[in-house]
Amino acid sequence: MERSSFADFSCSIARTLEVVGEWWTLLIVRDLFLGFDRFDEIQRDLGLASNVLTARLKHLLEQGIIERQADSKDKRVWRYCLSERGRDLYPVLLALTAWGDKWASPEDQVPLHIRHLGCSHITAAVPACAVCGEVLHLHELVFEPGPGGRDAPGTALASQVFLRQKQETE
Repeated sequence: MERSSFADFSCSIARTLEVVGEWWTLLIVRDLFLGFDRFDEIQRDLGLASNVLTARLKHLLEQGIIERQADSKDKRVWRYCLSERGRDLYPVLLALTAWGDKWASPEDQVPLHIRHLGCSHITAAVPACAVCGEVLHLHELVFEPGPGGRDAPGTALASQVFLRQKQETE
């Protein structure tokens, strides 16, 4: 049976997928981050059918991820921009980019570099603790139910899973 909605899941990932899980959605958000802000620019960049792009933009507008404004030079043209909610997706895109560069791009052929203006170096996403700033390593993490969560057999210590998998491969 195919699921039509994740909205009732007690899971932040599932609820996020409800908003941005359709596969064109994050590519549209990526294009907006890259400066494409008109329908025709996004359509040309992605090679996307106009009805699909229209539906995705409508969904993003309804979810508060993007905003739409009439072009100052041509009131018949709409420009799209990321809302605060949409801009907060940048860590997701950075993480997907880092994973794709490592595991899905031909060696030494990454399609995009991300430069940190603070130090002027090319960088990549590295998960860090929001409290102490240390880099997060999987074997040092524990997943625990929060106030809206549930105890379940699937709630496991990441460190135990990581160590078991490491021992199995050795």
